[in-house]
Amino acid sequence: MRKFVSCIFMVLGGCLLSFAQHPSLLFTQEEVSEIRAGKGMVPEFDKSLSEVLSAADAAVNSSISVPVPIDGGGGAVHEQHKSNYYAMFHCGVAYQLTGDKKYATYVANMLQAYAKLYPTLGFHPLQLSPVPGRLFWQTLNESVWLVHTAVAYDCIYNTLSSKQRATIEENLFVPMADFIMDGMGDNHANKKTFNKMHNHATWATAAVGMIGFAMNREDYVKKALYGSDETGKRGGFIRQMDYLFSPDGYFTEGAYYQRYAIWPFVIFAQCIDNKLPELKIFDYRDNILSKALSTLIQLSYEGEFFHINDALLKGLSAQELVYAVDILYNMNPSDKSLLSVADKYQHTYLPIIGGFKVARDIARGEAAPIVYRSSLFRDGRKGDEGGIGVIRSTASGLNSALTLKATSHGLSHGHFDKLTMAYYDNGNEILTDYGASRFLNIEAKYKGHYTRENQSFAKQTIAHNTLVVDETSNFGGDIKVSSRYHSDIIYHDFNGGHFQVVVAKDANAYPGVEMKRTLAYVTTPFLQFPLILDVLQANADREHQYDYPLWYNGHFVSLNFPYTKAGNELRTLGTKNGYQHLWLEAWGQNESKNTSCFTFVNKNRFYTVSTATTPQTEIKMLRLGANDPDFNLRNETAFLIREKARKNHTFATSIETHGDYDVVMETSNNLVSSCEEVKVLMDTASYTVVKAIYKGGHFVLLCLSNTDNSKEKKHNLTIDGLDYTWNGRCGVFIR
Repeated sequence: MRKFVSCIFMVLGGCLLSFAQHPSLLFTQEEVSEIRAGKGMVPEFDKSLSEVLSAADAAVNSSISVPVPIDGGGGAVHEQHKSNYYAMFHCGVAYQLTGDKKYATYVANMLQAYAKLYPTLGFHPLQLSPVPGRLFWQTLNESVWLVHTAVAYDCIYNTLSSKQRATIEENLFVPMADFIMDGMGDNHANKKTFNKMHNHATWATAAVGMIGFAMNREDYVKKALYGSDETGKRGGFIRQMDYLFSPDGYFTEGAYYQRYAIWPFVIFAQCIDNKLPELKIFDYRDNILSKALSTLIQLSYEGEFFHINDALLKGLSAQELVYAVDILYNMNPSDKSLLSVADKYQHTYLPIIGGFKVARDIARGEAAPIVYRSSLFRDGRKGDEGGIGVIRSTASGLNSALTLKATSHGLSHGHFDKLTMAYYDNGNEILTDYGASRFLNIEAKYKGHYTRENQSFAKQTIAHNTLVVDETSNFGGDIKVSSRYHSDIIYHDFNGGHFQVVVAKDANAYPGVEMKRTLAYVTTPFLQFPLILDVLQANADREHQYDYPLWYNGHFVSLNFPYTKAGNELRTLGTKNGYQHLWLEAWGQNESKNTSCFTFVNKNRFYTVSTATTPQTEIKMLRLGANDPDFNLRNETAFLIREKARKNHTFATSIETHGDYDVVMETSNNLVSSCEEVKVLMDTASYTVVKAIYKGGHFVLLCLSNTDNSKEKKHNLTIDGLDYTWNGRCGVFIR
């Protein structure tokens, strides 16, 4: 890091001449010439260029509007300023592609209008953010505005007179960049944000650095790269590359915000590579940006990102991923799977040399398939703060993914859900993670911001498929406490042939309670689809109430015991920590059997959850939506198992995928679960053994070493008169 800092200052010391070249942010003049020369060679790329030109034409044929800010995300004024930066971006690029000065004139006129407005603005009138912007309700949007506008300014720079440049820079860009770095008046929260390890700071450093390049301001570039004090010890883009990604390329806020953060990372890196190629920014930290993109692709299912932390419905088609794929493919054209991402999910290309190459190589038939692999993605800049385990189906014709989250909190967008799991199958999310309660840019819904229910439910532990102790959330729902700890993936084996397994542990989420969770994905010769065995262990220093919820996406089919369904009245399951949002729809206790089975259907496939229970076990069917006056919460359902007055307890569960239902042909088969019983045969400090029994006399035996994580260690147990020997923490035996 220190060597890199010294290098940057040496390079910057002699770079002012290269700074003065325009365009040179997203593309160079040589690349513009190459794109022009390639016109007509790649129809799909020509189509994207045509779309850019159409957007630019629509802009120049419209009147310029720069209204005084009044509203939040999704409001008319907010959207106008957002539309303006896209219009300037499109027109700047259109000028470079065509040489038609009408586009440059439009950008110049727009910038001069903003140069009149911006000095008159105080803080945004909406008080929704501790870091308010001036044009927008939060400074983050100001940074995004400046990133796009810097590209436009770079594109038309040489068409402006020195007087025009001085007016625009002195009245708009300089005060905006200073504001992003330092705030104004008595509010200097921006300075803290600018130097923070967070996606907002990445946008801020990209904005200041890009406009610094465009204005030939070496001081701004230094601050963007190395923080306010230019040392690299407190903040800056390079430090963010060091701290925000693990060695595997996992972004600490989760996949949804990794999607958002990778945009400023790659766009600013492209500018740095064009302006300061000696830094080899794309090689930095063992190609961390390429790793980040690869990891982001792996954290998706059917093109949509896993709903980790504050996630919404977005995936590989997002514009951020278009930037990442096109820019990083240009840097590393050997990764042909990126072409499949572009071809399958995006169908559009950036008007830069990377976009041209992606479209060209797809047309040449060079795309390689995306290969999804079972993987462990470590969290933390050193890779020592837990991680996420992802198990993928391996047999052809299957399409399943099982996730176990055991990470750090995930900054301000993290949730209190240690050791949570989710299951995806047949193209659908089956056992779900709620993600975020937010209606992005729908102003009528809390100004497009995260709703109050995001705090009161979505972030709470009960909203997730994990253990809840005494109806409280991990760490008492206190982010300051949660941020000091992380869970750990303590074992994984994705090469077991007939099974794959991942094990995680947490000893901090609840005082005096140690949690361990084992997820085994098992292929058997007697079941239609692979089986999930979920063993969730709680060991405590005193008695607790343990809740084990499974949020499912589908329609209730059956329970294997009598239950009571709420009639004319519903009551909530609790009063706080997310429980106040849960309607209790049905309840019961399985007094005649030691295994409770719940079956639901999702589209054409059935799923049965079979859990070892006792007559004292309480089972509850829940529906989300209580105490939600503004209808902000989705209509979702959960199956909950409750054990009371337990010091130590092991939840042992078989999750079976089965059946086929064709509503068109009116045919069905295998609609009834094969699982007959799940029982815990041994549960000591050293070993836990779970047996799941299926029709035909078949069973799966899961043997767990509770103290030894070595894959080489040999274990032997005698169960039901038979000897079982295995190496490693987990042994799976199928009969």
